[in-house]
Amino acid sequence: MGALGVLMAYALLPVLLASLAGLPMSGLDMGKLQQLNQELGRLCSSTPPQEAQRVCQIHARLVNGA
Repeated sequence: MGALGVLMAYALLPVLLASLAGLPMSGLDMGKLQQLNQELGRLCSSTPPQEAQRVCQIHARLVNGA
């Protein structure tokens, strides 16, 4: 995936998170969802703690479009 694809995946991640949570898009604070995505990226970029491994796997699938 090229740089543009990665940027698009990160841009769409809040939308994917909202749809998974079953939340209407109009009620979401996109800035906070982007913050959440950034924090998950930081947490999951190195070896995540045992408690976070499943969350990091879900995050990776969302980012990679799998």
